[in-house]
Amino acid sequence: MHTSDSVLLPRFVLSRAASAGLDPTRLARAAGIPGWLLADGDARVSSDYFPRLWELFEHELDDPEATLRATGSYRLGEFGLIDYLISTADTVGAGLAVLGPFVGSISTNFRLEPGEQTETESTFDVYTVNMDGRGRDLSVQMALTSLVSRMRQMTGQPMDPVRVELRERAPRRLDAFTEQFGTARLDFGATLDRITFRNADFERTQITADPLLAAVLRRHAATMPPPPPRATEWPDRVAAALAEALDGTDPLLDQVARRLYTSPRTLQRRLAESGTTWRLEVERARKRHLEEFRSAGTHPPAHDAL
Repeated sequence: MHTSDSVLLPRFVLSRAASAGLDPTRLARAAGIPGWLLADGDARVSSDYFPRLWELFEHELDDPEATLRATGSYRLGEFGLIDYLISTADTVGAGLAVLGPFVGSISTNFRLEPGEQTETESTFDVYTVNMDGRGRDLSVQMALTSLVSRMRQMTGQPMDPVRVELRERAPRRLDAFTEQFGTARLDFGATLDRITFRNADFERTQITADPLLAAVLRRHAATMPPPPPRATEWPDRVAAALAEALDGTDPLLDQVARRLYTSPRTLQRRLAESGTTWRLEVERARKRHLEEFRSAGTHPPAHDAL
């Protein structure tokens, strides 16, 4: 699936590169970004550039904490429309609600979706469409750091998440993570990138609230093309994972969940939201698998029931 970013994202990296003493023109050239593209303030660019720039930024500085520290200097307004849509809302929770429908104004390569909830906490799951490797890790670092920084600036208060879960491997040092996320518990090697907040924080009033401007901005944002849906729906993703798993032994729920970078509980919930169940999808996959063997005139291996 083709995804795109606002040119503001690569510009953000390049501005931090200049502040760090690097040559932003050389960095842009190394990432394959045409110079004329950066001159257009309204341009949309390929999502390939953003993670590549962070990789180059980290490599040039030879500092695995460079992205976190660079993003720590983020200032409200640098990401254009999405910043103003969020900041003009009355409360932190109302601002977060803007991210779902309007995040495409800054990038169609990211999703921030509600995850597990309790009476006191809410978790948001971070999805990326066209990213992998170290570039993905760094881009997620930047996304979560700017999210927390934006909340602090909009409320004028210290707001630490409860927990930050990251798919990347644990770093040697946690100094930069602690600087950006404060007292949050940090978990690495997770199945999914997630951030958890206290529900009480969503009720905090934003000092940047502006109801009249918010109404104008939302009418404008509503005229923009919506971001494309994720590559496939959950039942399709599960079907693809099961097709691979059935080539070996019987698939287990936790094994398929790991393939899809989520938890078994979340996977079951996503399937329920799509009107199906894990058991039903396994049975469908087995039938398809059996039909393939019959079409080929061979016999499938025997599998025990799950």
